[in-house]
Amino acid sequence: MRKKIWNSIVGFCFGVALLLVTPVVEVNAAEYSVTAADAILYTNDSTVILADADDQMIVLPEVAANLPIQVIGITSNGYFQISLNGQTYFIHGIGLSAADSANPERQIYDVIIAQKTVFPEGMHWTNDNYYGWKGGTYTGGFGCAGFAFAVSDAAFGDTQALIHKDYSNIRVGDILRVDNDTHSVIVLEVKENSVIVAEGNYNAAIHWGREIPKTEIIDSHSYIMTRYQ
Repeated sequence: MRKKIWNSIVGFCFGVALLLVTPVVEVNAAEYSVTAADAILYTNDSTVILADADDQMIVLPEVAANLPIQVIGITSNGYFQISLNGQTYFIHGIGLSAADSANPERQIYDVIIAQKTVFPEGMHWTNDNYYGWKGGTYTGGFGCAGFAFAVSDAAFGDTQALIHKDYSNIRVGDILRVDNDTHSVIVLEVKENSVIVAEGNYNAAIHWGREIPKTEIIDSHSYIMTRYQ
């Protein structure tokens, strides 16, 4: 089986593309849902081929980096659904990257943006929504925190988070606690004087792309959670 999968991977020669399917179609499974997608992403040093969206279901534990993979879906628990030689397999969100493997923040950004198919703009999201986090700082969160934790896990897996208040060192994928530690956002882009974020429970919904001046995210009670080590 490993040889068959490996030959399928090597056989891919598609150009770079990241075209998410519209409209979004969800397929319910026992423990997660799958949102259809159509993308070419690339293997990296963290790529493991899985039989299901579960880290224990290993089919191929090691794969060479920078091989193109056809992505056909994104799961609600942070995995890519892929097609190899007509068969369906899974790879954790950290195991596929855009072509620019030399830029880790770009890779994190691409995985986070792919989550828009799971958490589309305007999706209803309030403090009734809970997510259990793998980052270690908290066991999980409701509302805005739950959304930020879910997207963070898709990008970073089970990497543990660190807390700091160095606002000169904000990075893509960092979770910011803002508004005197009452709201969580996840960073999509860092500009000189502002950040672009995604957030849940923003007017009771998911929202992507709000720009917040850096002067508004700094206060005595707020802080940064990063998973860069």
